[in-house]
Amino acid sequence: MKPQYIIIHHSLTKDGLVVDWGAIRRYHIETNGWHDIGYNAGIEDVGGQLVHQVGRPIGTEGAHCKEDWMNSRSIGICVVGNFDVEPPGLARLYFLRDLCFAYMANYSIPAQNVIGHRDAGLMAGFDWRLGKYKTCPGRLFPMDSLRSMLSGKTTT
Repeated sequence: MKPQYIIIHHSLTKDGLVVDWGAIRRYHIETNGWHDIGYNAGIEDVGGQLVHQVGRPIGTEGAHCKEDWMNSRSIGICVVGNFDVEPPGLARLYFLRDLCFAYMANYSIPAQNVIGHRDAGLMAGFDWRLGKYKTCPGRLFPMDSLRSMLSGKTTT
């Protein structure tokens, strides 16, 4: 599988010592019955330092977004945090931007194909703004700003 999209997610949990990448992986395996975590990558605060966490290998089907067959044609990145409650902050946004840049370069993915999980829902006909789909990566996540950063339109 050559990925065509990058899909941004949030964990819908507060980043901390209990809810971490390992906890998400355990939940996906033990509760959902999946063979691994659903995402290909994650971003987590570990002791005050942002860390790129590795998930399912790129090229294997994910379990992060079934709409429009995105599990088989995208890279899923989960940013640990609840961005329905608070925005991710500039440090996380810059870290995510840099990770997206790396994937975009490696797989020739254009900036307009970096979407939120909610955007994949829109593509499938489910409007999160009308309460018909999840808000992921969160109501307060600035997807338009991230895409602008990735397309070189702005530096913030």
